[in-house]
Amino acid sequence: MFGKLVYGKFSLKETFWKFGVLCIFALALISRIFKALLLHKIGGATIGFYYAHKFSFLNMDNAILFYTIAYFVFAAVLILYSIMVLFGIWRSAAEYDKSIWIRRIAKLMILVVIYCGLKFGL
Repeated sequence: MFGKLVYGKFSLKETFWKFGVLCIFALALISRIFKALLLHKIGGATIGFYYAHKFSFLNMDNAILFYTIAYFVFAAVLILYSIMVLFGIWRSAAEYDKSIWIRRIAKLMILVVIYCGLKFGL
């Protein structure tokens, strides 16, 4: 399925709305939730500061470790998935022959969606 997505084998409508907008915002939301839970748990300090100055293996909080791993995993998945969707929509739009304007708008909008997803998700 991911191969079909990357090579633009789905329709432009399906690729843009289902795989692009819906999935990117869902992944960004999940990433944002884990980040909020992590920041709440570490008392508002930055993640780097917490692990550089306050983290101790002897008094390790498992919830903080879980939230950190979950946040970074979902952030990495969001970035990789966004790249795949970008290629998929770009190629699907190139094959779309009904309107040149829809092709260009789809390419522009997916760049906006990816920017917003990465900005608000990370």
